[in-house]
Amino acid sequence: MWRATSVEAGAGSLRALPPFFSLYIHVPLCRSLCPYCHFYRIPPRPGDEERYLKALCLEASALGPKAPGPVRTIYVGGGTPSLLPSSFYIRLFSNLRDLFVLEDLKETTVEVDARITKDELFGLADAGFDRVSIGIKSFQKDSLKKLGVRHDNEKSPAVAGWARDAGFSSVGIDLLYGFEGQKMRDLITDLETGLAVKPDHISMYALQECEEQGPRELDPDITAQMFRESRRVLTAGGFCQYEICNFARPGHISLQNLNYWMDGDYFGLGPSSHSALTLGGSRRRWANKNDLDAYLNNPVNVREELSVEDSKESPAEALILALRLASGVDSEAFALRYGTDPRKLLGSSLAEFRDLGLLRSSSRKIRLTTRGMLLSNEVFERIL
Repeated sequence: MWRATSVEAGAGSLRALPPFFSLYIHVPLCRSLCPYCHFYRIPPRPGDEERYLKALCLEASALGPKAPGPVRTIYVGGGTPSLLPSSFYIRLFSNLRDLFVLEDLKETTVEVDARITKDELFGLADAGFDRVSIGIKSFQKDSLKKLGVRHDNEKSPAVAGWARDAGFSSVGIDLLYGFEGQKMRDLITDLETGLAVKPDHISMYALQECEEQGPRELDPDITAQMFRESRRVLTAGGFCQYEICNFARPGHISLQNLNYWMDGDYFGLGPSSHSALTLGGSRRRWANKNDLDAYLNNPVNVREELSVEDSKESPAEALILALRLASGVDSEAFALRYGTDPRKLLGSSLAEFRDLGLLRSSSRKIRLTTRGMLLSNEVFERIL
């Protein structure tokens, strides 16, 4: 399996890695609609599998001629993609090979929930996935109950081992923190259990309240303490933080994630998926509607234009994305690509952010501090 040689292990910094072209495929089917989840999902229905495969292939056929180059990474998220059998993905990938250039594919990731079986994991590995992201959320029953999750997690610690046995070259888990009723000791237990199952990648997501009824956020000061404690425990456990929410062992950084934060091109297939493409000097962003039935009926006519950024607007969006990386923004590389120094984009805010302890800058680099990561939304709003 090809590994990203552009990653500097240990320091958390990244050398210049050119953006590339990726595919994201959204599978909205989910057997339990957890109240904390912001993603578009619906319960599975009889007959959806075949219709969905056909719809994805139709949309891919329409987008294929517009691809800016070979596909380097594929990510299948949800929902719960593992609700679809491995045979679905074998047929899907066969179609994608006819529509896109996949000969230089570097990484293929699938999300699964913690209720997946060992046989299902083996099937997904055989279908062509080499990375897996396991939606653990928490290893503790009480915490899952607070999050509104109705299933238990007794076999969660075993799933990572099954994934390794199945042949996945990189195994990731994700955990939630910062929800009402969670204690610091609960977080530490989850972190320690997470390290014990020996994953290669860990995503740490602070709860964001949904508009509908669901778990509430903790006091932001306590959540900030949890963020710092997560960084301490995971760094001591051999993980490098490469993005605000993401940690990886050396050689296991998600290239799909990097492509997003480095403002690369990507097509999203399926309802609610997003796309971004640079074409003719403009940066186009669009999203598919959150409507599976509309998608099944006409998958090439569900797009909603989000923005068309000109040469002046695109650098600001790119700066926000790049600042999510722990390594920050390389001023020289940024200016070479976008024709402007990021310091000029920040203007007087640069000194203000430095004085507030939100940014650090040198002659070459600009990056968020720990405090800046905690207040990143406020920083990004100011930049825009």
